[in-house]
Amino acid sequence: MRRVPFASLLLVAPLLLSGCLRDTRPEGDTLPSLARALFDTLEAEGALASAYVVDARTGEPLYTHREHVRLLPASTLKVVSTASVLAALGPDFRFQTPVSLEGTLTGGLFLGNIVVDPVGDPSLGSWRFPETALACEQVADALQARGIRQWRGQVRVRGARDAEFRLGPGWAWDDAAYAYSAAPTAFVFRENVVDLALSRPEGADCAQPPMVQVTPPFATLTAVVSVDTNAERPTLACVRQRGGPGVRCLWRSPARSCPRSAAVRLAVDEPEALFAACVEAALLQRGIPRLPMTLEAPTPSLPAVPAPLVTLVSPPLSELVKVTNKESLNLYAERLGLRFARERTGAESYGALRTALTEELARRGIPSRDLRPVDGSGLSRYNLATARGLVRVIFTSLREAYGAALLDSLPVAGLDGTLAGRPVTADTAGRVRAKTGTLSGQRCFVGVVDRPGDTRHPRVVFALMLGNMDEGTALPANTAFDRFAEGLVTLPLR
Repeated sequence: MRRVPFASLLLVAPLLLSGCLRDTRPEGDTLPSLARALFDTLEAEGALASAYVVDARTGEPLYTHREHVRLLPASTLKVVSTASVLAALGPDFRFQTPVSLEGTLTGGLFLGNIVVDPVGDPSLGSWRFPETALACEQVADALQARGIRQWRGQVRVRGARDAEFRLGPGWAWDDAAYAYSAAPTAFVFRENVVDLALSRPEGADCAQPPMVQVTPPFATLTAVVSVDTNAERPTLACVRQRGGPGVRCLWRSPARSCPRSAAVRLAVDEPEALFAACVEAALLQRGIPRLPMTLEAPTPSLPAVPAPLVTLVSPPLSELVKVTNKESLNLYAERLGLRFARERTGAESYGALRTALTEELARRGIPSRDLRPVDGSGLSRYNLATARGLVRVIFTSLREAYGAALLDSLPVAGLDGTLAGRPVTADTAGRVRAKTGTLSGQRCFVGVVDRPGDTRHPRVVFALMLGNMDEGTALPANTAFDRFAEGLVTLPLR
């Protein structure tokens, strides 16, 4: 789940509420009575609650509360983009990124370039999958297998700058430095992020500049770090440098505690440079150095001819969708959305994505007044959705061939993803699957709940959207979700 640096987010809710909270126990043991108590508490403080529950088999509405009100969907919009790309490409689709050699080989010396044709694979070089983490090693092994012992040239990504995706429409400028806002560039490597770690030795003056370490070690990132010892609590915040590459970071380090370390994951502007450095490092590990361009080399006996070297293959789309929704990965959602747009319109742009998603929603019978997506991840403040629209996306997906893959991608309460830390009981364990969404003042949940023992409605699809929330709300959003979800599992629906 993303974090917003420029505004306070909702605090993780304790299970026990303060004494000032009105009693939210249901007047009777039904879902409507429970929901009425929860939503009355929220709306008495100026918050806004919207909810919609339908039978997963028939679509019959079982509970409604302001289901037509449009709010920011935040990351629950990922359900829309992932369901759409699954519908277009199927769960077994894999990205295939071709790498070729453009040059000549003379006595173990390769003269030319290693060229990549990007296909928009968001997982290329990612540490999340064994098959993607070793992308540079696969390239180096393929060169070594060709008998190459030295090379002079460059690693090039063809057309890497032809399509620029810096920030999506409606993204906040001060999100830009962070990994959750990494640009969905046409070529992605290592999820377009690096790790920045700050440290100071025990006993060091808290006001002195810390030691800075960037991971991976071949990455280049300009980071200017300032220290504030007058802060009330330790934090590390970074923003893009204006007029140049790199970031400026402020490490708030209260003198009384003087923290020894801090870390943050940051977005990079040029993933192709990161990939080139990675390939060069992998070749050096195999004893294949890159010769300086100034060094005289023998004249090649044959003209340069492009030759396939290796194809870097992603995990299946079902696995990419799973990490997208369970971990709420914005970059994956944007790239999958743009790939869906290319499949449906022939173009990769946010305009094409809006067109493709609008047509896909119309195919499902979901009107534009219920869902207005403008990006793939939900980072945009221009997105609008109703609880009714979000529910319809999951309901229609469950009736299609890829439905099991989408359902499997949703976090399971108390078990994994963004719901791993949510409390469960013997009744609710393993029975609540939901995508979460968080923006300042907004919390959303959409998913599927199983109801054991209810032969009439054994499974329901629901959406719960909470707007105008703040950290002082007596009933925190997570607590409202936990109680509503438990009611969906255990209480009569009417």
